[in-house]
Amino acid sequence: MKIRGVRIPAWAPPAFAGMLLFALVLVASDFYPSGNPHAHFQGAQQCLKCHLSYRGSMEPDRFSTETDAVCLGCHKKDSLGRSHPVNVRPRDKYWKMKVPADFRLDDKGRMMCLTCHTAHGPYLSTVKAYPKQVPVPSTSSGGPFYKTLYLRRSSPKEGWSTLCDACHEKL
Repeated sequence: MKIRGVRIPAWAPPAFAGMLLFALVLVASDFYPSGNPHAHFQGAQQCLKCHLSYRGSMEPDRFSTETDAVCLGCHKKDSLGRSHPVNVRPRDKYWKMKVPADFRLDDKGRMMCLTCHTAHGPYLSTVKAYPKQVPVPSTSSGGPFYKTLYLRRSSPKEGWSTLCDACHEKL
């Protein structure tokens, strides 16, 4: 089956096909300004770079222990600035910390880049990720637009402390 020129594998569950179609519509629409550096993740052939499969079916909630290597293929460690440790098990260490369900861990229960970030979210938003953030130039209507930094949570007033506070006490 093909949706907008993208071949959907026969093993793909209908929900996955629906998610892919929605992502393609966003990419093609005016709402999704051009220049998304993660646009290549929209192709179905990219899924297994991060997600695990079982008996030929992709499991969207399970992640490979090699997922960080995909991120670090483009984002160099020395250019990340302040960053959270990865490859740690927050439930075993750090006082049995509880990680929210929407924060992903790899298949061994360890923190990874995708614990705090998502590769599939929008690149730009009309909502700031942090207070002093400035809009990016855009020719799309409906702005101003701000880079999302692909954060799972952020706040225009509290910045990414909203993300950190999800697992840690108020910082």
